[in-house]
Amino acid sequence: MEKGYMISDASKMLEVENHVLRYWEEELELPIPRNELGHRYYRDSEIRLLRSVKDLKEQGFQLKAIKKLLPDLERVENMDPKILYQLREELNGQVMREALEHAKGSVTSIEHARDRYEKRQKTWQEKSYELEQSKERSAGVQTKYGQTQAASLERLRQFETMMRQMIRSSMEEVSQESEKRICEEVTVRLQKEMNYLLMQKEELQERQLHLLKEILQQVKGEEASGDHKAEQEDSRPEDTPVTGDATEAAREVAAAQEEAGEVTEFGRKNRRKARKKSKRKKLFAKSLPSC
Repeated sequence: MEKGYMISDASKMLEVENHVLRYWEEELELPIPRNELGHRYYRDSEIRLLRSVKDLKEQGFQLKAIKKLLPDLERVENMDPKILYQLREELNGQVMREALEHAKGSVTSIEHARDRYEKRQKTWQEKSYELEQSKERSAGVQTKYGQTQAASLERLRQFETMMRQMIRSSMEEVSQESEKRICEEVTVRLQKEMNYLLMQKEELQERQLHLLKEILQQVKGEEASGDHKAEQEDSRPEDTPVTGDATEAAREVAAAQEEAGEVTEFGRKNRRKARKKSKRKKLFAKSLPSC
């Protein structure tokens, strides 16, 4: 049976927060399995898929563009960097165009509703005009029913006014709701992207600080060991006995020192500083490629 990881373990393996994994699952519509308690668990296949998503995000792909690449994800990972760059620009542009078309569609629906309202208003005006014309024609023939027709026309005018107000208010509500919904969707998506970018920036800063602390600790350890070795080397001619060939070599060194003059404390300090400086250069030269 394949091993499953809880969301906290998966987030540590991928070096992202738990809410980022839930956000990717929602936006990409990933079929993440759940256990008997309804908790998410991630198998090795899901871990590999999410790691590929993270790599594409770091290369500049938007989530909607990554969603289009999910069926051919293995082929995309093996693409040449230049082709991958062109594919990223093309898909990101396509995603932006789709978002603009969606916004235009909302505006178009509002315009269609306005056109329907104008057509209804025109129809009511035509009916009202016809009723007035019929009233004028019938005034000379049927004076008996003049008052009744006038009352009917007045009721029709009131009904027309009421309908116009209702349609106008409904149109304003539809327009406000559509604009508000579009603004909310854009704001939520921008906030999610900004939170994700800020989180990545904070994690990068923490890794840099941790690496800097390790380098400083290594430098201090090297300095302490260098001082200890220097003290041992300085105290060795006085404390340790020398026999055989080493005795003769020590005598020759002592004779050379007597000819050139005794080694002063200032000379020993200069040698220590030179050793420390060379060790620091080597240590920083080793640490530079890893940063």
